[in-house]
Amino acid sequence: MALSKGKAKLVERLRNPRFRPREGHFIVEGVRGAREVLRGDLTSEVRFGLFSSRLSGSQAGRDLIKLLAASDLPLEEVSDQELENLSDTERPQGVLLVVREPQDPLALMGASPAPRVLLLDGVQDPGNVGTLVRAARAFGLSGVFALEGTVDPFNPKVVRASAGALAHTPVLRLPWNDVAVWLEGKGIPLLVADAGGEEMGVGGTRPPWALVVGNEGAGPREELLERAARVLAIPMAPGVDSLNAGLAGAILLFALSHSSGKDREN
Repeated sequence: MALSKGKAKLVERLRNPRFRPREGHFIVEGVRGAREVLRGDLTSEVRFGLFSSRLSGSQAGRDLIKLLAASDLPLEEVSDQELENLSDTERPQGVLLVVREPQDPLALMGASPAPRVLLLDGVQDPGNVGTLVRAARAFGLSGVFALEGTVDPFNPKVVRASAGALAHTPVLRLPWNDVAVWLEGKGIPLLVADAGGEEMGVGGTRPPWALVVGNEGAGPREELLERAARVLAIPMAPGVDSLNAGLAGAILLFALSHSSGKDREN
């Protein structure tokens, strides 16, 4: 049975960076991403799923078929060619989910008395944003704020690069002024990553804290540097002046989070 024109057109709009944000939905493709959605906090936000016979071509795919069958999600089987036409990847794995953005992502952060959060200030590369969301999940952060100027954190490239982390770690698109009010209300100090800051060692920093990772070329905006409680840099070998934003942010998140269990509250 052919996919309805309405669903096909929605998927096409979600692949377009001009139209995706206004739709309030995003695409999750591939076995790993779909599996994480089913295991994470976004299962109830799945509008519909598409799968094709290609999904049964691997053990991981067959395991996912069982998870899909056991769920209450609206699913539709389409041909391999039809799914390939809708896919944003070169080698589709036979599954695509259309997921609604969380309606109240701040609530997903929970009521932690000592949150640890990541702020992305004008980070433009989708791979860097996906890597940083993935690192935020790995180190148990409460959430990620994508400030103005940051690439859409729900575009297909970011979703793939996050390797399913978006289904477990709340990601919010908010302007800096709104985030500043939230941080001040919770008494969360601002830590800013910048090459001119103090060298950061491993040892952990007691929460709460909010780490800012800035634009790949320009770095963090001046206003954030001025408001920072600490400006942090990564010690590097002589002659090396920088790392890409994704790698640098992940290293700093590890250094800030690497402490005894009693200090690793969320």
